[in-house]
Amino acid sequence: MPSLGIATKISILLLLICLASVLCVFALPIFEPISDACKAIDDCDPFQPVCAAHFNEHQFFYSHCDMLREICLTGKDWKPDYLSHCNVSKL
Repeated sequence: MPSLGIATKISILLLLICLASVLCVFALPIFEPISDACKAIDDCDPFQPVCAAHFNEHQFFYSHCDMLREICLTGKDWKPDYLSHCNVSKL
């Protein structure tokens, strides 16, 4: 079997590096744009308690910031619930 020349070995090595780089780039996670709720955390009211609803779920959040943080982390679309399903008296 004839031995490969140095130029051929370098070409093969560069081809393997290039192939590995392409595979690495495609394996990177695709970053989603930051949602509006995540951006709004900077401007939220940390002292405003919120009763919120997401479909059939109802939840009390100790602050508007907590609700936005939950939306940002879970992706659930919590909306303030003005019908007071949380059974919490007004503060």
